[in-house]
Amino acid sequence: MPYILSVTAITGYLHRLALYQNSERAVLQPRFNGAEICENFKHFVRGAVGANIVIMGLFTKQAVSYTAADYIALIAALVQPVESRPDKLRNKNLQFTASLFSFVNVVRLSGHNIYMNISKIIEPKTSRRALLVLTGAVSALMQSTLNLPWLAFFIFAPMVHSLSACHEKRAFRLDFVCFFAPYYLFQLTFMLTIWKICPLPPFVAIPLAVLAWLGLALWECILMYLPLSLFLPIRFHLKHRLSEIVLLCLLLTAGEWLQEKVPFLAFPWSAAWLTVTSSPLLMQSATLISCRLTSFLIFLLNGLHGEIYTGKKRFAYTAFALLLQGANLAYGFYSVNLDKKLDKIYPQIDVICAQDSLEGRDKSRRKALDSARSYLSIMESCWQWGTDLVLLPETAVPKDYDEQLKEFSLISDFAAAHGCTLVTGSFYLENGKDYNALFAYDKNGIVSSPYLKQVLVPFGEKTPFAGIFHLDTMSECADKSRTKPLTSDGMTIGSVICIETIFPSLVSQQKEQGAQIICVSTNDSWFGKSSAREQHYRHCIMRAVENRRYVLRAGNCGISAIISPAGEQLSVKSDKTKGAVWGKVTLIGR
Repeated sequence: MPYILSVTAITGYLHRLALYQNSERAVLQPRFNGAEICENFKHFVRGAVGANIVIMGLFTKQAVSYTAADYIALIAALVQPVESRPDKLRNKNLQFTASLFSFVNVVRLSGHNIYMNISKIIEPKTSRRALLVLTGAVSALMQSTLNLPWLAFFIFAPMVHSLSACHEKRAFRLDFVCFFAPYYLFQLTFMLTIWKICPLPPFVAIPLAVLAWLGLALWECILMYLPLSLFLPIRFHLKHRLSEIVLLCLLLTAGEWLQEKVPFLAFPWSAAWLTVTSSPLLMQSATLISCRLTSFLIFLLNGLHGEIYTGKKRFAYTAFALLLQGANLAYGFYSVNLDKKLDKIYPQIDVICAQDSLEGRDKSRRKALDSARSYLSIMESCWQWGTDLVLLPETAVPKDYDEQLKEFSLISDFAAAHGCTLVTGSFYLENGKDYNALFAYDKNGIVSSPYLKQVLVPFGEKTPFAGIFHLDTMSECADKSRTKPLTSDGMTIGSVICIETIFPSLVSQQKEQGAQIICVSTNDSWFGKSSAREQHYRHCIMRAVENRRYVLRAGNCGISAIISPAGEQLSVKSDKTKGAVWGKVTLIGR
């Protein structure tokens, strides 16, 4: 059903793009009349719906009750006029499907008429670019607050179609800005919360937060545009429409990659694959290469869906899109089942991820000893004997590590008394530099060599150009010997602190160095009530999938979770109250 509704929502807007292929021409001529458009659309939607039901039926439990005759009867009903009687179908589920299709078709026709009446008033170029702004904003929300994974294969269609059909630099740049400006501005609104943790007065901190928000959005747009600027020079050497779409999708994916690899102010916060993290089947392609492959497939399917409705070779593009999506689903189904088999091969352990309830400045104001005691009480209240590993959040003990201090001796004593491995965050002072670190206490209470954080949050942890102005700031660790996975009680624990989860390569390095499980210790309290907490958490889901490792996540005030290698959320605590999540995970690998 999401597939049907998504097609209906987006194709109504793509209709306008079909009428006006080149918005920069002085006189805009329709490619074919309205009656022909409606007729072609009707056949396309009915065919797509029928094929989608067949494909999706293979992956649903209800498929066993559908016979070949049922499918044939349904498709036959769909190609009949809307007034056909779906109640003649034998299967009640198919009756509902056909009835819903009839309703959706009526809604589509009504919406189409309304849209065409409005478009008589609005200039075609304005209408098209307003659509780009709208879809840019919606796609941004889908990466943080909205769980509409199937819409991901249609929401980027106007952008992909508009950019791939452009022939002039000015039109290309305007279309780019119309989509990506709201796309990044909406996703980076959490930057406005920085002023709450800034030590400066509000009348200074608030303007600085606004400048940081606008500046980072502009920087992300620039990094995305750099690869896309190659599109127009290269496309003139291409002869086929499909090759133009593939080229654009590759460049869009390269833009996401560049946001991670740029040497200055790298911040890969946004990505197309974030729209499908709530559906394990749709993101398994990340296991083949990385999350970039998932983004590429999303962009490509959007381009194909746009071309299906606006191009001439509808049958060929429809067949290709269905084949590609079918292959994506088939591999997803295979990969999810493969991950479940790993539980029978490798050893399993019981784990606990604890969280507190303090946010922002309240956390920074609390004494380290009080913080340590708070987490001890949380662990005691939810302790289950037989637990092998406990994970605490980032800077759970907000003080430079010293084994002689009572704060750390309490943590050590708890690990020894309960016979578990305990991973906690704190600060670490070495050679005059202050680091954000993770420590692992073994079953005897002995601490391991720390993992030091490699990437710091701009303006939050690290002040840009601090050395020039002689300002105190945290240090990023560049010593590879101090960024290896933690080892304790025979386990190799991949270590990731907070913002490092948005960097796929950093987490992959932990796996390559033998990590059997990935522990993410984070502090999202400074995000406040923004959607950034959810979006940051979605990165952890993808890190589990692309590395085929269980991920444990402990947030200072949420979100704490246990995530399977298939991206399934086994246990989640998303509120901001004290508590913990617990469960059984598998140590995968050597």
